[in-house]
Amino acid sequence: MAITMRAYPNLRHLAYLVALAEHRHFGKAAEASAVTQSTLSAGIRELETMLGIQVAERTKRSVILTPIGHVLAEKAQALLRSVDDMLDIATEAAAPFSGTIALGTIPTIGPYLLPRIIPALRKRFPELRFAL
Repeated sequence: MAITMRAYPNLRHLAYLVALAEHRHFGKAAEASAVTQSTLSAGIRELETMLGIQVAERTKRSVILTPIGHVLAEKAQALLRSVDDMLDIATEAAAPFSGTIALGTIPTIGPYLLPRIIPALRKRFPELRFAL
């Protein structure tokens, strides 16, 4: 028995679908994706061809996701979040205590506490950035 590989959408296709769902406009979705409108449109067409369904209804003035397009955009967003998590895990494993950490305090103690701990943390973890 032969096993056939399915054709899977790539992450770019999924990102284009999510951007289109968020912006409901090809131009704005393309801008948010840092590609041209024609590139995004071609990617959505490729996705639709690959899946054999229409994910968006296009008019001259707007884009409306089909009901299945909404479902797929939600699934795509969850998959992209999982990929982001995977990349974060790999980055952390490659360079522990790197990246950005957000710190906050109440205004009454922040000016006294942070100047004492931030220099020590920077010295101990030079690859760690702080967002205060």
